[in-house]
Amino acid sequence: MARERTLSEQAFEQFPQALILVDREATVIALNPVAERLTGWDRGDALGRPAADILEVRTETGVNLCAPNGALRRALRLGKQINTHFAYLFRLRTSDDPVRVAYSVSPLHIKGRSPDGAVIVVHDVTPELETIEARDALMLAASHELKTPLTTLKGLSELLLDFDLSEAQRRELLQDLHGQADRMERLIGDILSVSRIDSGRISVDLSRVDVASVVQHVCDEVRPMLNGRTLKCRIPEDLPAVMGEARKLHQILVNLVNNAIKYSEPGTQITLSARGDASAVRFEVSDQGVGIRKEHMPRLFEKFYRADDPVVRRTSGTGLGLYIVRSLVTMLGGQVHVRSRHGKGTVFTVTVPRAETTARTRPRVAVGAH
Repeated sequence: MARERTLSEQAFEQFPQALILVDREATVIALNPVAERLTGWDRGDALGRPAADILEVRTETGVNLCAPNGALRRALRLGKQINTHFAYLFRLRTSDDPVRVAYSVSPLHIKGRSPDGAVIVVHDVTPELETIEARDALMLAASHELKTPLTTLKGLSELLLDFDLSEAQRRELLQDLHGQADRMERLIGDILSVSRIDSGRISVDLSRVDVASVVQHVCDEVRPMLNGRTLKCRIPEDLPAVMGEARKLHQILVNLVNNAIKYSEPGTQITLSARGDASAVRFEVSDQGVGIRKEHMPRLFEKFYRADDPVVRRTSGTGLGLYIVRSLVTMLGGQVHVRSRHGKGTVFTVTVPRAETTARTRPRVAVGAH
């Protein structure tokens, strides 16, 4: 019997969700460590208090868990379990923002048919809701960004079908069609990459990578997208190999160059360069574009983040490109760093370990400004 009591006490203390025990008067008689952390109440201060003092939990419609018509009183009165899937826990003692929770109230019977108390289980559902919100944000961003090229494709195809055009006019329209299809393909690729990254379904097939050929391929691929900007590629002949994956390195550099194109005006120059040192190969993508304000730097690599800047907001985008860059660079055991001056331009630097030094290199992500 003593052993069973000890096991029950350990289970109560180590339960992964917040547990609060109350008597038939809704007075707190026990709470576990998770409940202490979640509510902000120490056990010594909470015991003997009305549950309403430590559990300010309201549903979306404003019904309080501990109110006369709330779940706790109804469970004690009716002797039935009550579940609520979404509510707010207000931690008034610590002045924190409300925590989004789900809770259940289960009556406890020791003698007789009337409940002698109840156990309240409170679960912080913030991580689950953030996952749902991230998915919804991804779908919203994707649908918004796909709508523009789809509208353009439809309009261009109607022109090709309905009008008698010269060969030069047809060729110009077809080039526009091709450009919009490329834009859609890149967007869909970004969405798939984020999905794989977040689900852990992306891996790195490490091998020796010829850096010069990857950089040259990137330069060739992005030239049709420059639209009046110039691209300078600097590739020294003695570039060492890196231990990584050519496709992921290619995706990193294409995303950075596309980002530079997006936030640079026609007539400006973008530079993609690579150089090796004793331990790594350093890639730099620089532009003469709008730059990044210092206050936006810490969040630059967050998923969906786009700076609250009129120049940025006028440019289409989902806020996924730099998130993908950071994730892939980390997978390659490298570092990504950015420096920028607002109105002057930005330089992104990616370092990837040389093939012979990979084992001694630890991945790190750094962000800074000057």
